[in-house]
Amino acid sequence: MKLKKNWEVKTGILTKARNLYRKGGFDPRFYVYRYRFNHPNKCKISSYPVDVIAEAANICNLRCTMCFQSDPALPVSKTTKVPLMSMDTFKKITDESAKYWLPALKLSWRGESLLNPNFTDMIRYAKAKGILEVTSLTNGTLLDEKMCREIVGAKLDQLVISIDGITKETYESIRIGADYDRVIGNLHNMLSIRGKSRKPFIRLQFTESDINRHETSRFYEYWKDKVDEVAISYCKEFGSPQKEDPNTAPVYKYCCQQPFQRLIVMTDGTVTVCATDVMGSIAIGNVHDRSLKDIWNSPKLTEIRKQHIEGNYHFTPMCRICVHHLVQANKKSGRLT
Repeated sequence: MKLKKNWEVKTGILTKARNLYRKGGFDPRFYVYRYRFNHPNKCKISSYPVDVIAEAANICNLRCTMCFQSDPALPVSKTTKVPLMSMDTFKKITDESAKYWLPALKLSWRGESLLNPNFTDMIRYAKAKGILEVTSLTNGTLLDEKMCREIVGAKLDQLVISIDGITKETYESIRIGADYDRVIGNLHNMLSIRGKSRKPFIRLQFTESDINRHETSRFYEYWKDKVDEVAISYCKEFGSPQKEDPNTAPVYKYCCQQPFQRLIVMTDGTVTVCATDVMGSIAIGNVHDRSLKDIWNSPKLTEIRKQHIEGNYHFTPMCRICVHHLVQANKKSGRLT
């Protein structure tokens, strides 16, 4: 059994190659970074992560049906005392990361990043420090004309916009609190304001579930030539040891890439290993107490990597829960039998 990721870019090989060039241009550092990120198990573990996620916000203005923000068993906003990352915390992360030539920094995780009033200042700061690829994800509700102009002016490298329907009825039944017409208008504004510039690269993300699966093909066909890229994400349950018993989850043959790729920094500086660990169950330090370099090379993370390499990922309860849900998402999408 080869377990796949729970998302895929829906396009041909030539288009993928073109899009890779649009992102990286003639800079060889970009292609080295992408190879190291996509094939971490083929590379020697570097002394610093390839990718860091800096959570700009852990709160959201929507309550989407498939999201942990709607699950009372996963109160992510209570995992830290700070709903929005401060500029000081962000600068601490970025300054260290720039020192070690970090190639990729993401300004999103559990919340709506555009709720942070420092969002575009964070982009500018990271780009001024020489971070190769700065990206973010948004639900698109706050992408008014002013915000679009600020994002383009800040030179964000990639913006992922989540839209889960081709019709107003389907979209609004999933994205509770959003207005379909406004979000589509915001997207067109962004495309118009960006114009022929390469940045930001615009990817649409469609999270497929039982509610919208009948619209997946129509969504792709409608948007494939209007934006730079369309990705289909297969709806996955989010769990934690606080929510469910890991001992009931089956064990598979699997080695996750995330412990070899990245670190995730919560709004208050707490660091965890995996983007699926929404409750911070595998927290391994805080940037206000230790450097990211020390955390990356810590005995605890080294042990987690060892578990995955040796096929014992299930020794970490959160990993056992996560892999089970990943398998279920692949089965439901028809990508794994």
